[in-house]
Amino acid sequence: MGIFMEMEDYLSHVADLSDLSLTDQMIRRFSIFYEMLIETNKSMNLTTITDMEEVVLKHFIDSLMVSKYFDFSGCSMIDVGTGAGFPGIPLAIFYSNTKFVLLDSLKKRLRFIDQVLEKCELNHVTLIHGRAEDYGRDGMYREQFDFCVSRAVASLPVLLELCTPFVRVGGKFISYKSEQLAEELGQSKNALSILKCELNQEIPYHIPDTDYSRILAVFNKKNKIGKQYPRQAGKPKRSPLL
Repeated sequence: MGIFMEMEDYLSHVADLSDLSLTDQMIRRFSIFYEMLIETNKSMNLTTITDMEEVVLKHFIDSLMVSKYFDFSGCSMIDVGTGAGFPGIPLAIFYSNTKFVLLDSLKKRLRFIDQVLEKCELNHVTLIHGRAEDYGRDGMYREQFDFCVSRAVASLPVLLELCTPFVRVGGKFISYKSEQLAEELGQSKNALSILKCELNQEIPYHIPDTDYSRILAVFNKKNKIGKQYPRQAGKPKRSPLL
């Protein structure tokens, strides 16, 4: 159990450096998540980041940094391409009164996340298995969310087409990006016009104890988008709206 106590202490320390207020219950839930992530990763490729400090910094703290700039309390949020549960699970641990939907195309990852949700007693999270292109056309999910977030690795024109269909008019899409954001924004002018969005903010941030810098790209949804978007599965990636 030593490594897990060490993880809790380190998470608490870095959260304090980041001005993130974590309760004892939150830290305990992160510990459960960490233990399950490392154990399951031995038999399933969930993450290449397995060092304790790196998991805390590059997965847990990075996922939570958005909460310094937005209050998601009482809102609805979808995490598109959640992978092993980032940023959705850390944010769900942080916000107990927010409705979360985590979407991923790989069923075995969602089975892992479902076990995490049960162990951590996160009853305000729903999982959906499938592709964003399909669910973005589904009336149950299309333009139903206050916020969409994504740490998925894809170019911004692709992410805009996959994510903005879920956002209600007046809501926001927030993409976790690297310092190459300026180049991707230059490629996104057509996508932003077609998808009725505009860049609202670029929020740079730094993860304490590292040289790891990131940028939150925040987009406002100004109007409803055409029914033809998102296009059929695979097309946004093969032929981005450049």
